[in-house]
Formats: sequence, structure tokens, C-alpha cells
Amino acid sequence: MKFSHKILLAAALVVAVAFACFILFNDYRQRQTLRSSTESSMQELGSLTTSNIQTWLESRIQLLQSLSQQIAVDGSDQANLKRAIDLPAYTGNFQLSYFGGTDGVMFSIPAGNRAADYDPRTRGWYKAANSAQQTIVTEPYIAASSGKLVITVATPVKHQNQMIGVAGADIDLSSVSAIINSLNFGGHGHAFIVSADGKILIHPDSKLALKGLVDAYPNGAPTVSPGMKEVEIDGKRQFISFTHVNGVPSADWYVALVLDQETAFAMLSEFRTSAIIAMVIAVVIIIALLGMLISFLMQPLLTMGRAMHDIAEGEGDLTKRLTIHGHDEFGALGTSFNRFVERIHSSIREVASATGQVNEVALRVVAASNSSMFNSDQQASRTSSVAAAINELGAAAQEIAQNAALASQHSSDARSLAEDGQQVVDRTIAAMQQLSAKISESCGNIETLNSNTVNIGQILEVITSISQQTNLLALNAAIEAARAGEAGRGFAVVADEVRNLAHRTQDSAQQVQKMIEELQVGAREAVSIMTDSQRQSESSVGIANQAGERLGSVTQRIGEIDG
Repeated sequence: MKFSHKILLAAALVVAVAFACFILFNDYRQRQTLRSSTESSMQELGSLTTSNIQTWLESRIQLLQSLSQQIAVDGSDQANLKRAIDLPAYTGNFQLSYFGGTDGVMFSIPAGNRAADYDPRTRGWYKAANSAQQTIVTEPYIAASSGKLVITVATPVKHQNQMIGVAGADIDLSSVSAIINSLNFGGHGHAFIVSADGKILIHPDSKLALKGLVDAYPNGAPTVSPGMKEVEIDGKRQFISFTHVNGVPSADWYVALVLDQETAFAMLSEFRTSAIIAMVIAVVIIIALLGMLISFLMQPLLTMGRAMHDIAEGEGDLTKRLTIHGHDEFGALGTSFNRFVERIHSSIREVASATGQVNEVALRVVAASNSSMFNSDQQASRTSSVAAAINELGAAAQEIAQNAALASQHSSDARSLAEDGQQVVDRTIAAMQQLSAKISESCGNIETLNSNTVNIGQILEVITSISQQTNLLALNAAIEAARAGEAGRGFAVVADEVRNLAHRTQDSAQQVQKMIEELQVGAREAVSIMTDSQRQSESSVGIANQAGERLGSVTQRIGEIDG
């Protein structure tokens, strides 16, 4: 990409970014302005609508209050009620006009069909007017007789400050509905009347009448309060503005105006489209102007480029110079280039001079080289002999290296085996030391056994002596029993049994004595053998220690060789 094209591209980007920022900022400002304008317009329209509704209701309320005053003056008998209520002013504006007396009497035009026990005093409109002691307006409801949406206006009737009943009228809301339905903003919005507690009273969609705001706006019902808010229904954003209906007794109504945001911001979309078109046109014009300006300003640079090309294509003619037409940046660039070429030209001349001198030196070097080549041939023959000897020496050295590597491998294996042997010897020494300790312990136990057998022999001698004395005592007892005759016969039997027992005890003691003597002989032989084994074990431990030390020395030497 050419430098001029890069400049144009950068300028186009800068202009586009600047215009985009301007469009975004202006879009934001226009959106805020349109929102404020929409809110103001909707509030004005809401105020006008509520004023019309208020005027319409006030005229009906005044008619009913006039009827109330007429009844208060004329009285509440049937003839006067019929004459007062049946006037065209009332029948033409009210769907139903009626009077409920404090005595429970009910009179209406048209009469309608009422139950025989109908008592107006139990009705909500009567109670509300009686309680408020002023004109009241009920919320809209569907009339049972006509099926239309109506409201009831009721006011107390007093004669000489004494309440004689309540006058009321059912008013068809078709006129109010017509006013509300006319506010459709060209098909991009609608209006409805809602109570302060969120109950829809009049709505263009009859299905939503007398239902809550949450039914109309399931994604989030707005708060009923003066001002404009944003809602969403069926994926569309809308503005909704509430305006309070003033001057309606006992009623807290609001007129709600709904407008699609897309419609409210339609001008913004048109402006955005126009701004984008203007930006594209401006960018194209600016790029065209910049292109012409850059072409004009780049002429000196293009001239310098052509001159440099001529120098490059002129077989390296360094005598050519650029023509300087000004003292701007391009002129400074041309001057610097001319200085550069001048220095190159001077350097080339110096190189040419040095090249001649180098040629002379080269000729001398060639002559010296020829002489050296003859000497080199002689040296080459001698070098060949030396090389053959060196090759033989190298082969021998390689064989020695292989043998050394093999010896190193064998020494490594021997070292590994010696280390394993060292571990085996160490374990053998430990086992022999344990064996020597066990033998020493066994020698002690046998010595103890030998001494115990000697003690047992002494005990047996005592037992033998006792048995002999017992035998003598038994013999003496037998002699004494014989002397006693029949009186000593039982004692003689006992003495004979004692003598037999002493004799058996003496025989058993002799047998035990013989066995103990044999045991003592075996114990002495075992002591002698264990003593010899202990000496041999200690000697073996010493020999094993010497073998371990020698094997450790061998392992160390092998490690030194392998290292």
C-alpha cells in the first residue's frame, strides 16, 4: 500500500470515528429531548382528557344535585317524584334516575323490575351517600339491566336539614369510553382509566375492564402515580403516563396514556439515518479533497523518487545529483541524499586506488605461493608417512579405549556385586551377633538349670531321710501294736500302711534321684557344648567383621577405578 493511500485511509478512519461519536452523542441528546417532549405532550394530553372527563361528570353531578334540590322543595310523595324525575333533562342524560327514601320507599324512572322486598337503604350507593353526607361517585360496573358499563352518582336529599332520602342516577359511560378510545395515537397507543389501587375501570379492550393492571402488564405492572414511566408488553417498550382526574367526589381515578417508544422515537430514527448518510457523503468528499491535496504535496517527493530511480538504473553513475527546489522537508531530504552520494563516490575512488595496490601485493603473494607449493609437496609425502603411523596409533588407542570402557563396565558390575556382598556380610554379622547373644543367654539358663538340679538332689536326700525315719516309726508302731494285742490291731494296720507308703516314697525318691543325676550330667555336657559354641560364634563374628572390612575396601577401590 502506498504512503499516500495510508494517509487517506487514516484520515478516513479519523473522520468516520469523529462523525460516529457526534452521531452517538447527538442521538443521546435527541433521545433525552424527545423523551422530555413526549412526557410533556402526554401530560398535556392527559390534563386535557381529565378536564373533559371532569367537565362531563360535573355536568351530570350538577343535574343530580338539581334533582335533589327539586325533591327537597316539592316533597317525596309519588306524584312530586314522578314530576321531578321524569323531566327530559334527567331522562336524556341518565340511564336510570331514582330516589330512595328513609322510610324504604323506592321510586325510579324507568321503573324496572325490582323485588317486592327491595329496600334502597341496604344498597351501597345509599349507604355511601348517607355516610359521606355529600355527593358520591361509585366505581364503574356492568349494569344488570342493560349490560353496559355504568357508574352511580348519589347525593343525600335534605328538607329543613333533615335527611329524607338519597337521589341517585346510573350514568352510561359510553361517552367517556368514546373519549378514551379516541386517544389511539394513530394506532400506536391507547388510553384507559384506572383507579388508584390499580383497578382498570375503562379500557379499549373490554376484556381488561374491571381487572387489575397486572392482567394488562404481566411482566410488571407500573405504579399508579402522576408522571411518565416505561413498561414492556409482548416484547415492545412503551411509555405510560398517569394523570389524576380531579373534582370527582369520593373517586380516585387516573387517566393513563400509553404510547409505543418506537413511535415516540420515530424522528430519532429518521435523524439517525440522515446523519449516517451525511457522514458517508462527508467522508467521501473529505477523502477526495485529501487525495487531491496529498497528490499536490507529494510532487517533490515523487520527483526525488524518479531521480533516485535514474541513479539506480544508470549503472551506478554516482556523478548525478538531485535538483533541490525548496527548503522544506523534501529539500532537506534531497540535500542529505546528495551528501550521501558524494560520500559514496569518494569512498569508491579510494577503494579503486586501494585495489591497485592490492593487485601488486597479490602478484608477490602468488610468487611466494608457488615456492611454498614445492616445499609443501615434499612435506606432503613426509606427512603421509606420519599420517599412516598416526592412523595405526589411533586404531590402537581406540581399541584401548574400548577395552577401558569394557573394564569400566565390568568394574561397575563388580562394584555393584561388592556392594550387595557388603550388605549380605553386614546382615550376616548382625545375625551372628544375635546368635552369640542367644547362645550366651542359653548358657546362663543351662547354668541356672544345673544349679536347680543340685538343689533338687538335696531336697530328695531330705525326702529319703524322712521316708527312712517314717519306716522306722512305722516298724516301732507295729511292734507296739503287737504288744497291745487286740486293742492295737487297728493301729497295727495303719502302721503297716504308713510303712508301705514310706517304702514307696523311698523308691520314688531313688528313681527321681537317678533321673536328676542323669539330667545333671546332660546339663553339664550342654554347658560345655554351649560354651564352645559361644567361643566359635564370637570367633565367627570377628572373622565376618574382617570380611566386611576387606569387602568395603574392595568396593572403595573398585569405585576409584570406575570413577
